[in-house]
Amino acid sequence: MSEWRIQRRQARCRACERDFAEGERHASGLAVRGEELEREDLCEPCWARREHETLLHWFTRHHQDKRKLQLDLGTLEAIFLRLEGHGAARVRELRYVLALLLLRKRRIRLERVERGADGEALIVRRPRRDERLRVFVFDFAADRMAELRGELLALFEGAEIPADPTPAEAAADLAAAREG
Repeated sequence: MSEWRIQRRQARCRACERDFAEGERHASGLAVRGEELEREDLCEPCWARREHETLLHWFTRHHQDKRKLQLDLGTLEAIFLRLEGHGAARVRELRYVLALLLLRKRRIRLERVERGADGEALIVRRPRRDERLRVFVFDFAADRMAELRGELLALFEGAEIPADPTPAEAAADLAAAREG
């Protein structure tokens, strides 16, 4: 099994190397480079000028106090949905760990398990929605799962809902809010 390491949130912009001020909003993104998932944290001006696309992104705020972990389940769910259909193994691993977190927090529900030529997959659904999502299963040892969970929590620490949803995402969010 390959290593799955993503850099933690940084205290400075990766592009201009300016330190983030306390509470400053900035963009964080994940990109696939070869077989690796790479994280980058950029101030808003550098984010607007970026020269490459990211697999996904979110906005967060810089906080010096590392003891207060803030986990935004709505953002994790949005990232989980945006990763649907990506074939890279590390992206599938990330999506599997996100699915486990969302299952535990009851943001998604398990329908069934399927076994096929591609391996074992969980078929999950979001409550009150008529959609089925496939999540490939990975067999991590308990200590590896704890390590991945910790990396994931550190990765998304302080995340906010992305400020630039597509019209379809905005409509889906509005419909979900009316249902819930």
